Amino acid sequence: MKTIENNPFRILGIISNSSAKEAKESETFILRYLEIGKSADLKFDITPPLSHLERTSEIVKNAKRKIHDNFDKLIYSIFWFVNGTMVDKIALEKLSSERNIEKSLDSFKKGSRNFVISKTSFSSILNFSTLEIINYSSHKDEERVKNAIKYKYQIIKDKLVFKEFEKLITLTSNKINHKSYIDRFIENTRGLLKELFPRKDQNKLLLDIFSEDKNILKEIEGQITSSLVEKINENIASFNSFFNLQSKKSDTQIITSKATILNRAKKLMADTKSDLNKLKKIVGKDNFQYTNLADEIYTFVNGAVIMCYNKEIKKSNVGSAPYIELLEEVSKEISNLDLPIKQTIIKNLSVIRNEESSLNCQFCNSGKIGNYTLKVEMHQMTGAYQYTYFKDGGLKILCCFSCIAKRIPLKLIAFLLAPFWWPVVLFVTVLIRQYKNSWYSWLYRFIYKNMFGLSVRNHPTIKNYINQGYKIGMP
Repeated sequence: MKTIENNPFRILGIISNSSAKEAKESETFILRYLEIGKSADLKFDITPPLSHLERTSEIVKNAKRKIHDNFDKLIYSIFWFVNGTMVDKIALEKLSSERNIEKSLDSFKKGSRNFVISKTSFSSILNFSTLEIINYSSHKDEERVKNAIKYKYQIIKDKLVFKEFEKLITLTSNKINHKSYIDRFIENTRGLLKELFPRKDQNKLLLDIFSEDKNILKEIEGQITSSLVEKINENIASFNSFFNLQSKKSDTQIITSKATILNRAKKLMADTKSDLNKLKKIVGKDNFQYTNLADEIYTFVNGAVIMCYNKEIKKSNVGSAPYIELLEEVSKEISNLDLPIKQTIIKNLSVIRNEESSLNCQFCNSGKIGNYTLKVEMHQMTGAYQYTYFKDGGLKILCCFSCIAKRIPLKLIAFLLAPFWWPVVLFVTVLIRQYKNSWYSWLYRFIYKNMFGLSVRNHPTIKNYINQGYKIGMP
């Protein structure tokens, strides 16, 4: 709470509308005590409830310099105490001598006249609001602090009351730029909120406090928007540098750095998510500034995925899970947004999913990786005694261990049973001659097709070839 604890008036131990003579006398008084190694007993130090302040000669002299200019003097005054009425005088006496916050608050409250801002009530309202902020360490009520700041803003917003406030503090009027003063007040308020509520969203707090003033609200939103855009662009620029560096590496280095690259892409999303949501809330999801930044972020994430995926697929079987997981997360984030990169991400996700599916065992569909290759003989007749077929032992199908273990024995059975069926040949001689092959070959193909073939024909890849006119086995 440096805005109040390090307030120049507090350092000097005086109220805001003290005369220049009183301010000088207080400075001299404090410095003399410091020279002999002691601390001066100051009437308006307000410790406690404020934290102890360790004064040095430099701190004291600097405080005096800060209130030399009337604009600065008025800036610091809004966050301190003034003596504007008899009620203020009595309440300040209680505060300075007894340190009785509750009694002082009650007195200031009486002088506030139901907190209706006027020339006669503003000083008590200002004092009440300052003490409410100081007393936050005891009451821990966020709404009380927000209302206290609202009271201060109502004082300076009213031009007639602001004129009286200026006259009370500086003994002049119409010398201070009203707009500049309000801008500075908002800036100081932002700093105060950050000190009091470091884990809260200060932008939201500001919007709540000034929600009734459309002009101020618009200005604050503009400042917030600029701040958010700047922060998002910093994160994008940081990732861009990282991505450019990674993309210049060799394929092997990129594959080795896969986890690092994907995690950095996730970090880009995480670091910008909150700011993007805040920006969307202010400008809307269809605002060009928002969609352009969102598109740039997710384009980088997609680029990181595709770079690693393309390098890995050239070298070996791809572990698709990290790519799918990240693209699914991106798809979820942009599901309600109209971004140029959206369809590309959806397409890439579909391609990688299909590729992963083709690497899994599709006999059992259990999600197990097909680490084993099963060869299935298939042919397609292209004319009389002419056909095409899969060479090198047949169509290669990936499958898991349990599925290949069930089917390999069927191939062996087809091979072994054929010789024991020779008596049947006597009854099918005509058929055997029709195929112009040995009885053994014919029986092997018959058993192969009707035992092993039935166990593999429902595989998606084999089904596809059957629909194209292929048949299991050889002619």
